[in-house]
Amino acid sequence: MAVLIREQWSQGDYDEFFSYICSLSDAKYREFSMKLIPGTADILGIRVPMLRDIAKQIGKGDVDSFIRCKKGTCHEEIIIEGLVMAGIKCGYDAMLDMMKEFSHKIYNWAISDTVVFKGMKKYSDKYINDVDWFVFNDNEWIQRYGFGGLMNFCLSDEYIDIVFEKVNSVCSEHYYVQMMQAWLVATAMAKLRDRTVEFLKNNELNDETMNMAVRKICESRRISNEDKQLARSLIRKR
Repeated sequence: MAVLIREQWSQGDYDEFFSYICSLSDAKYREFSMKLIPGTADILGIRVPMLRDIAKQIGKGDVDSFIRCKKGTCHEEIIIEGLVMAGIKCGYDAMLDMMKEFSHKIYNWAISDTVVFKGMKKYSDKYINDVDWFVFNDNEWIQRYGFGGLMNFCLSDEYIDIVFEKVNSVCSEHYYVQMMQAWLVATAMAKLRDRTVEFLKNNELNDETMNMAVRKICESRRISNEDKQLARSLIRKR
């Protein structure tokens, strides 16, 4: 097993580490992951709990030198780096800068959804004012990451109107942006039912995103059958 807790990471140390995670590859899980995450060939096949444990161990040492090491585009490699960054205890500005830096490395939905900077939850009042950098970005994966942040950090009575305003303002043609917007709306339905029903009845979402939101609502175990039926009545026919 590679040494994961280091006082200083050199490029040689990182190359040794990458060889180590390559040795953890599971061929069957790799095949499964490639089907689940279309368009992503550079996958080793390592389960997320193991990636989280690796990142946690690295986080006990010097993370700055680990982050500075040159890295490739391997799916698991990027997730580990993101989880290490997300685990750093720091203030809002530093955390936002790391989120922005990391967002440029996202190239599939699994990376986007696995790496959550949970510490941002306590700065939701600031994030809600800076989220435009993400949700109005030209990069679809950065857009998705921004909406994921709204879902994870800002679904409260205080911010829900602003959240829905942001969702309404982005009419994306990209499936994975649409799906995150839909997931956000479905999660809001479970947490803030009345405000979300009002939004579902009066919104500017394109038909694809609206119907995805209805589908996500109907798949949720936290939403009543009555509300699922209500959502179905709002499906847009094309």
